[in-house]
Amino acid sequence: MAYTSEANIEAYMGEAFDATTTPSTTNITLFITWAQALIDKYTGTKFEATTVTDEILDSEGGNRFKLPKRPIVSVTNFYIDNGGLGNTTDWDELSEGRTGDEDFVILEDEGVLYFHNNVPRWGIQNIKTTYVYGYSTVPVDVAKLATLLVVREIVRGRIADNIYSSQDSISVGPISVSKAGSQSTSAVAELESEITDLWKAVGRFKSILH
Repeated sequence: MAYTSEANIEAYMGEAFDATTTPSTTNITLFITWAQALIDKYTGTKFEATTVTDEILDSEGGNRFKLPKRPIVSVTNFYIDNGGLGNTTDWDELSEGRTGDEDFVILEDEGVLYFHNNVPRWGIQNIKTTYVYGYSTVPVDVAKLATLLVVREIVRGRIADNIYSSQDSISVGPISVSKAGSQSTSAVAELESEITDLWKAVGRFKSILH
C-alpha cells in the first residue's frame, strides 16, 4: 500500500502521465518509493501493515515488553525460550488475552506487551515473536506529504531541464517557474512552505512512538 498514487499526482498537477511522458509512469513510481522511504526514516515506523517474522529478542525481565517496531496492529505469536542458548525446540508459546488463562495484553500505540501471567524472565535471545506493526490506513497528512514530495521532484527535474533549454518558463500544475536562472515564482515557495508544515504535522507520529 503506497502512501500516494499516480492518480493523486495527476489530480494535483492537472496532467496525465504514461510511458512516454516526462516524467514517465515508471519515474512516478520511483519518486513515490523515495518519498515513502523518507517518511519512514523520519517517523521510525511504516504507514502500512508490515509483518516481522520470527524476530529473536532479548528480555529485560518485568511485565512490560517493548517490541522494536510500533504501533502494533497484532501479535501472531510470542514464545519464551526456557531451554537457554543453544536450544532450538524448547519454546513455550504465550497467548494474548485478559483472562487468567492468557498471558498478555497489547498496548498498541506504545508497542508494549503487558504480561499478567508467565512474565518473561531476563535473558539473551530468549524471545521469539511474529507481529504486525504500522497502520491499516494511510493518514491524510502522510498521503499529502508523499504527494507533494513527488511533485517537488517533478518541479526540480523540469527546472533542471529548463536551465539547459531555451524555454522561457515551465509549469507543473498550479506551479510556474520563470526563465532559467531567475527566482522561482511565489507558488514554488508556497509548495516548499506546505511541505515544511506537513513534515511538522507528520512529526506527531514520531513523538508518539519515541
